[in-house]
Amino acid sequence: MISAATASGTTTFESTTVMADLLDPLSKQAPPLPCRTEDSELWFAEKPVELEMAKAFCHQCPARLACLQGALERRELWGVWGGEIFDRGRILPRKRPRGRPRKNEQAEPVVAA
Repeated sequence: MISAATASGTTTFESTTVMADLLDPLSKQAPPLPCRTEDSELWFAEKPVELEMAKAFCHQCPARLACLQGALERRELWGVWGGEIFDRGRILPRKRPRGRPRKNEQAEPVVAA
C-alpha cells in the first residue's frame, strides 16, 4: 500500500493501482514498455537467444515486478514475463535449444581423490 499526504489528510492507495497504471498502455503515466515497443515475438520465441534478448529488455522495465507477479497469479504457461522464462508453468533459468545436447556441454565427471 502507498500513502500520500493531501490537504485533507493522508490518502492510501493500493500498490496494484499504481502498477496497473504502469501496465495500462492508454495511461498518461505509462512509460514506453519494452514489450510494447520491441518486437512482441521475442517474448514467445522458440530460440533461446531471442528469449535471452527479451529477458534483457525486461530487466530495464519499470513494470517488471508487477508483470512477474501477474504472470505468477495467472499461472502463465509460457513466454517471458517479468524477466523470467516460463515453460509449462515453471520458471526456467535459461532455455536449452532443441535437440540433443552437445558432447562438450556435458559436465566433466567427478574424480574421487
